[in-house]
Amino acid sequence: MSLSDLVEAAERVSDAGRALDGVADLLVARSGGLSVLEVGAFDEVMTVLADGAGTGSRGRLARQVVALPRPPRKLARRLACDPEASVAVPVLARCAALSDEVLLHVARSRGPVHLAAIARRETVAARVADTLAERGDQAVMTTLIANRGARLSLLALTLLSERMEDRDRLAAGLESRGGLLPRQRDALLRPAARPGPARRAAEAVALRVRLGLDEADLRLWLAEDRTEEALIGLAHLAGTSPERMRAAHRATGLNALALIVRAADLRLATLGAYLRARPGPAPTAEAAGAAVQAYRAVTVARARELVAEQS
Repeated sequence: MSLSDLVEAAERVSDAGRALDGVADLLVARSGGLSVLEVGAFDEVMTVLADGAGTGSRGRLARQVVALPRPPRKLARRLACDPEASVAVPVLARCAALSDEVLLHVARSRGPVHLAAIARRETVAARVADTLAERGDQAVMTTLIANRGARLSLLALTLLSERMEDRDRLAAGLESRGGLLPRQRDALLRPAARPGPARRAAEAVALRVRLGLDEADLRLWLAEDRTEEALIGLAHLAGTSPERMRAAHRATGLNALALIVRAADLRLATLGAYLRARPGPAPTAEAAGAAVQAYRAVTVARARELVAEQS
């Protein structure tokens, strides 16, 4: 059966998984002789079918894709970003077609199982490793420092030295790293003083700013009840001070908070997340509605001007 036949069949079949399996089998059978344009055609069709297929079908497809000499790039990206670990992990760990931008997106937005798969890759770019060192759990960090193909910057090594609980594995990983002087290894192995909560929050935000702070980081902090980081990060994006940000978040009125969220060019849904994270009783429907109106009443540029004037 040809690709066009399968596409036509897919349009008539309610089971996208069955159609996807057929197209995947055809791709594997012909992968060695396909042109760039033909691979692109498979890429478009399979990406659409994958969106409608079940986890089992996507998982089988992921295992087939990583074995291909030229994996379809759009499809590989779709599978790598899949929230289901059984789908994403094979692609994240082995597919060479993934760009660092895709790996960074997953490292910033997914959980430990996805991050561990990235840490196992044959090569890990420095900026990806920085994010893994910051967000990974103990298993991710242990895998990362033992991976000789991971390019670990001084920032990543410092994060690992501060966060890793298994000091023997940390020492072994540092020992295997060429280019480190003995005094540098000794400094990295030295127990670090534990900063207080406020300082830890400020340092976490400063690190994200260096790596590229964005709206997803703020939403993740809010979801994890790390409100202090979320407030400091929002203040940075809006161009105001953390002190003013905290005051706006605690204030009885919600307009100041809505204005700051608008100045940071964040979505209305993110304003809602900040409203839910406020201390005390939840805002009334009227108060929340007024905040939404205040958000919508100004452009981002005007909101920035107003925030700057009030800072």
